[in-house]
Amino acid sequence: MIGLETEVFCIRIRRELKDKIRKYSDIDWRKLIEEFIEDVVARREMEEAFKRLDEILKDIPPSKEPACKLIREDRGKL
Repeated sequence: MIGLETEVFCIRIRRELKDKIRKYSDIDWRKLIEEFIEDVVARREMEEAFKRLDEILKDIPPSKEPACKLIREDRGKL
């Protein structure tokens, strides 16, 4: 982690769960939790991007031409 800034992020968990975590000390819990958080954040960011995209596209009327025809026309221009 050379050159990366880090922060401390503390959470409160049940004692029972903490005891179970201690039992499996071979697991890199910090890495596992960080990967989980990154996955959740990435999904949320994707959801937000799709919502923005839906907002942009809502005012654009659908094409009257079939998509395959438009694709063929574009390929012909290459």
